[in-house]
Amino acid sequence: MRSRFRFTVIAFAVLALAAPAFLLADGSQLGTISGRVLDEQGGGIPGVTVELVATDKGFRRSQTTDSTGSFTFALLQPGPYTLRASLSGFSTIEKTNNIAAADKVTNADVTMRLAATAEEVTVTGEIPMVDKTNTSATTTVSSTLTQKLAITRNYQTLISNAPGVTGGANPNSHGSLASTNQYLFDGVDTTDVTTGTFGQNFNFEAIEEVVVSTAGISAEYGRAQGAIVNVITKSGTNTFSGSAKGIVNNDEWDADNKGANHLTNPPTAWNRTKFDENVWRYALTLGGPMWKDHAWFFGAYEWADVPTPFSSTFSSPDKNWPGESYQQVTDVKLWDAKLTFQVTPSHLFTAGANSDPINGFVVDYWGGSGEREALTQQNQNDCGGLCTWNARWSGVFGSMFSMEALYAEQDGDIFVVPFEGNGSPYFSLSDELFYNGATFDGFVKRPRKQANLAANLYTQLFGDSHSFKVGGDYQDLESVASFLYPNNEIFIVSDFNPGPTNRGPVLSPGDVWQDFLDPAPSVSTGKVYGIYALDKFEVGKHLFFNLGGRVDIQNADSDIGNTVIDTTTFSPRLTGVYDVFGNGKTLVSTAYGRYYQFLVQAIADSVYAGVAQQANYDQYEWDGSTWVFAGQVVASGNTQPVNEDLEPSYLDEINVAVQQQLGNTMAVGVRGIYRKWNDLVDDRRVRNAAGTIIRVPENFDDDQLSQYYKGIEVTFDKRFSRNWQAAMNYTLSRAEGDIGGTGTAANFTTQRFDYADRTCTVAGVGNLPCSQALNQNQYGYLPYDRTHIFKAFTAYTLPLSWVAITAAPSFIWQSGFPYQPQRAATTAGIGTVGNYFFDKRGSSRLPNHYRLDFALETVFKPWGPLELGVKGEVFNLTNQQPQTSVVSIRLIPDANFGAPTARGAFQGPRNYRLTALLRF
Repeated sequence: MRSRFRFTVIAFAVLALAAPAFLLADGSQLGTISGRVLDEQGGGIPGVTVELVATDKGFRRSQTTDSTGSFTFALLQPGPYTLRASLSGFSTIEKTNNIAAADKVTNADVTMRLAATAEEVTVTGEIPMVDKTNTSATTTVSSTLTQKLAITRNYQTLISNAPGVTGGANPNSHGSLASTNQYLFDGVDTTDVTTGTFGQNFNFEAIEEVVVSTAGISAEYGRAQGAIVNVITKSGTNTFSGSAKGIVNNDEWDADNKGANHLTNPPTAWNRTKFDENVWRYALTLGGPMWKDHAWFFGAYEWADVPTPFSSTFSSPDKNWPGESYQQVTDVKLWDAKLTFQVTPSHLFTAGANSDPINGFVVDYWGGSGEREALTQQNQNDCGGLCTWNARWSGVFGSMFSMEALYAEQDGDIFVVPFEGNGSPYFSLSDELFYNGATFDGFVKRPRKQANLAANLYTQLFGDSHSFKVGGDYQDLESVASFLYPNNEIFIVSDFNPGPTNRGPVLSPGDVWQDFLDPAPSVSTGKVYGIYALDKFEVGKHLFFNLGGRVDIQNADSDIGNTVIDTTTFSPRLTGVYDVFGNGKTLVSTAYGRYYQFLVQAIADSVYAGVAQQANYDQYEWDGSTWVFAGQVVASGNTQPVNEDLEPSYLDEINVAVQQQLGNTMAVGVRGIYRKWNDLVDDRRVRNAAGTIIRVPENFDDDQLSQYYKGIEVTFDKRFSRNWQAAMNYTLSRAEGDIGGTGTAANFTTQRFDYADRTCTVAGVGNLPCSQALNQNQYGYLPYDRTHIFKAFTAYTLPLSWVAITAAPSFIWQSGFPYQPQRAATTAGIGTVGNYFFDKRGSSRLPNHYRLDFALETVFKPWGPLELGVKGEVFNLTNQQPQTSVVSIRLIPDANFGAPTARGAFQGPRNYRLTALLRF
C-alpha cells in the first residue's frame, strides 16, 4: 500500500508539471470508451488490435491492449462508435452502437474465442445508464426527449427536470440558494459574476443535451453549492442535416384566468382582456461536413418579435389624467455557431460562438410613472453581435496520456435607456408620480475571460486501472455600472401637466432642480483561480474509488480599489463504489464532498461599492422667477471597514446511492443526501452617528446561523428505444434554516443581526429591541422547501410507413411553498428594517398542486431524409389554477391571512402553441 501511495504522489507531480498553474478545467465535454478484451475463461488477452470508428463522423483510432487486455479511448466526441477487436487465431468481434457520453465512461468489454478459421461476430454495444466512474446525482436531459415535450424554449426549464430542484429560471437545488448554481456552455462558465444567477440565454435548437449535477460532484467542479448545469451544444456530422420551424401562439386561444381578489368589496375578478394577435417565432439549423471525416460545422438562428398585452401607466385623478397605455415588444435574436476539427485521430479542435440579445423590455423603475416618457427600456446582452466565444483543444498521446485546454471570453451587457424621448424626469408633488423622463440612462457590463487546462494519465498499478487527472482554471472578472438620469438632472416640482396643451411643470417657490455632476463608472474587479487533482481507480473486481481535492483562490477589489476578498479554500471530494456483481450494472456508492460559495463580485458590488451613481449634484431652488443655487450634495463614498478575515461559506455533503441498470437502456436509482452549511456569511447593519448605514459581512457559526438539507430521491430513466423514452423521479426532502429568502440577497443579507442597538416597532405587538423583533421565529422551513416532488417526462412514438406520431405527456406534482404570518418591523429614522414573525418560519404552507402538459407531433416522410410535420402543445392541460406563489399573498395575521392579493399568486391558465416543422 505504501508503494501504491508513493506512485500516486509521483503521478500527480508529473501531471502538475505538465499543466500550467494558471489554467483549470470544469469537467469534460467529451466521453471515454474503455474495457478489456477477454478470453472465454475471463482472462485478459494482450496484444489485441482494437479499432474505434465514429459512426456519424467517420474518424477512427486504434490501439493495442496492454498486458491485462485493457484499452482506453479517451476524449471522444459524444455519439455512437463501432469497436472492432482482432487477433490472429481468434474470432474478430465487432461491437456496434457504443455511446460515448459527456464526462462518462462507457464500458465495452469484449470476449473473443479461439477460431480455426477467420470469422466475425457482431454484437450490440452499451449505452452508459450507470457508470461506476461517475456516480454523482446527474440528470441528463437529451434533445431526443426535449424536442418532443411541451416545454418552454429555454435551457433553464430543463434544469427543473432533475430531482431535488425547485423554483423557476434560477432554481434551488438540494436546499441551496438560487444564487449558488453554476451555468456552463460547453464548459464555458456563464454564471453572472455579481448575482450568481444565470448570465445568458441560449438558442434552444442548438442544445444537444443539458447535464444537471446536484450531489456527489467530483473535484473538477468548484465554487458552487447548488447545481452544476452543463449545456452541451450540437455538432455537425458527415451527413448534412437541418431544420426549420415556425412557432405560433395567441392569447385568444388560451383559457381565461380564474379566481378573484376577495380582499376587495365586492371581490374583483381576475379575468383578463385577451390579446388577440398571432405571435410568431422562427428557428433554423444547419450542420454537416466541411471535410469528410475531419471537419464539421453546425449553426442555429432563432428570431421573434414578442408583443405583450397593453399596460397602463399610473393615473392621476386630481388632474383628470387617466395615464397612458403602452405595449412591450421584445426583439429576440438567438444564434449559435460551432466548428469541429478532428485534425488527426488523436487531436480535436472546436470553436464556438453565440449571442442572445433580447431588446425592448419596458420597465417602470420609478414604481409610479404617470406617462410613457417616464418608462425605461431595457436591452439585455446587446453585445454588438457577439456575447460569448470559445476555443477548445483536446489531444491524446498514445494510450496513457491526454490533455484538454479551453480559452473563452464572455460579455454580458444590459443597457437601460428612455422608452420614449430623452427628456429630464419630473417628480410631481401633487400626485407623487413621475413624468417626462426615465429612471435610468446607462448600462451594466460584466465581461469575463477564462482559461482551462486538464491532463489525464491512464495506467495500470498492481493490476488495477488508475486514471489520474489534474487541472486548473483562471478567470479574470470585471463588473462595470454607469447610470445617469436623462440629461443628468431631475426636478422635484409642485405639479406637472402631461396633457397635450400647456405641457410642462407647474413651479412654486421651493421646488428643486438637482443638476448632477458628471459621474464616474463603478468598476470592480476580481480574479479566481483553481487547481484540482484526483485519482479514479479500481481495487480488484468490485471496488472503485474517486479520491480528489481542489484548491480555490478568490480575490476581489472594490470600485475604489480596496481588496475586499482574499481567500484560499480546500475542498476534499471522496467517492467509493461497490460493484455488486462485478459487471458495472449494480452499484452501491457513498460520497463525501465539501463545496464552497462563490463570493467575489457579489461582495465587491453589493457591500463595498463606493463610486455612487446618481448621487452627486448641485441643488437649485425656484424662488418664483429663477433657479437659485442652494448648495452641493456629494456622497461621502463607502467608508465601511473591510473584513479581511471573511471566508466563503461551505457545505459538507454525504450521499449514499444504489443504482441498477436494467437491460441496455434503462436504469433505476435510490439516493439519500444530507447537507450541512457552515460559516454562513451575513452582515450586521448599523446606523452610525453621521446617519450612514454600515454593513460589514462576516462569518457566523451554527449557534447563530444554520442551514440543512435532508432528502431521499428515487429515479427512473429510459433512453429512447422501442419507440419510447422517459425520465421520472420522486424526492422526499426537508430544507431548514434561517437564511431568509430565495434570491441573491439572501447570500449575506438576512435581518438577524441588524440594528441591535435600536428599538423596533411592530403593529399589534408594540416596541421591542430590534435584536428580539428581527430574531423571532426565524428558524424553520426555508421559503423554497417542498416536502414532496414527483416529476415524469415521457414520449412514445408510433412509427407507420409514411408517418410517425409522437405523444409526449409531462407531469409534475409537488407540495406547496411554506410561509408564515408576519408584520413589518420599523425603527425611527430608518423605516422598515425587516419582518417580525408571529409563528415559526414556514408554519403555513400552500396546498399541494400539479400540472399536466401534453404535446402531439405528427411527422410525414414524403421523400428520403426529408420530414414535414406539425406539433401541438398544451400547457396545463387540465387548467388547474391553484395558488402556487407566496409573493402575492397577505401575510398579516388577521382573518385574511394567506389570501392572494394578485393574480400572480396562481398557476397560469391552460395555453396552446403550434409548430410547423421541416427536418432533413
